[in-house]
Amino acid sequence: MDECKDTWYPFSWFCPNCGAQLIGFKNAEGMIKVECKRCLAVSVRKVMGRRHNRIDVYAPKGQETVRTDITLL
Repeated sequence: MDECKDTWYPFSWFCPNCGAQLIGFKNAEGMIKVECKRCLAVSVRKVMGRRHNRIDVYAPKGQETVRTDITLL
């Protein structure tokens, strides 16, 4: 019987939208996609390097992203 040589490591971070803890695993492309159970926002995390992670947050269907640009006068 062939043993699976893949090692699954959990990646955890906090939802940027509501602060709930998210836990996910990498897929074949090296991306981690998790839906928050509390606010239903979808976070996609890509490990770019040893010290570089990219996290994209998508609003749930039916909701919009609120712009939070602050301009100082």
